[in-house]
Amino acid sequence: MKKILLFSIFIFSALSCNQTPKKENSNENSILKEVSETPHILIVNYNLNEMTVEEHSELGTNVAPNFTPEKINGLIGKSFIGDVDNGIFGGVYQFKSKKSAEDYINSEFWLGIEAHPNLVNFKKEIFAVPPFSNQSNGFWAERKTSSNPDDANGLSVLIVRYNLENMTLDEHLELGVSVAPNFTPEKIDGLIGKSFIGDPESGVFGGVYHFKTTDAANKYISSEFWLGIEAHPNLVNFSKEIFGVAPISSVSNGIPIL
Repeated sequence: MKKILLFSIFIFSALSCNQTPKKENSNENSILKEVSETPHILIVNYNLNEMTVEEHSELGTNVAPNFTPEKINGLIGKSFIGDVDNGIFGGVYQFKSKKSAEDYINSEFWLGIEAHPNLVNFKKEIFAVPPFSNQSNGFWAERKTSSNPDDANGLSVLIVRYNLENMTLDEHLELGVSVAPNFTPEKIDGLIGKSFIGDPESGVFGGVYHFKTTDAANKYISSEFWLGIEAHPNLVNFSKEIFGVAPISSVSNGIPIL
C-alpha cells in the first residue's frame, strides 16, 4: 500500500504545477513566472520506413550535433532512445519551459525532421515536471552528465504513463508530495533519476526514469514496490516502455550519471 501511495503523489504534483496559478496580490507575478519556467519533458516516438537500423544509426550520428542546448533554445538535454525489437525510436528531451518545447516542435528544424521519408508515425507528448522531482534527481539541469559515449552502454529509459480514476488533482498532489522521497537512487537499485510527469489536459501522468541498465529497469517494474503502485485503485491504464539510450546522446547532454 505504501508503494501505491508513492506513485499517486508524484502524478498529482505534476497536474498541479500545470494549473493556472492563483492570484495572490503582490506575489502574483513571481508565481506566474515560476509556473512558466517549469521544466517540461518532450517524448518523441516514431518508426522506420524502408530504412535499416544501421542506416538509422548513421543518420543519428550525422545529425546529433544539431541537438544541443547551444543550438536549440531552452533545451537542457536530449537522450536519443530506441527499442530495436519493437521498431520504436525517438528521443526524450527536457526543456526549460513548456513554451520552449512547443516552439521546438513548431520550428522549421523539427518540421524538416518529420518530413523525412524514412521516419514515420510520429508521436509527440509534452509533460510538466513537478517541483518535487528535485527529490528524485529529476531535474536534468541539476544532474551530472557525461560526454563520454561509452557511458551510454546499458543505459536505459523507462517511460511510464497512466490515468487517474476517482481521484482529484488535489488528492493526487498531496499523495505525490508525500511519496516522492521514495524514488531516489539510494532507495531504488540502479536508478539514476526520475522525472515525475503530468499533463492535466490529456489526463496522462507518469514518470521518465533513467536506469544504469535494462536489467535494473526490468527488476524495478517486477518489484513488490512497483506492483504495489500498479495495484492502486485510483491509478489506471498503466503502460510501461523501456528503451536503450544511444551513445550519440553524449553530444546532446543526454547521458546522466551519478
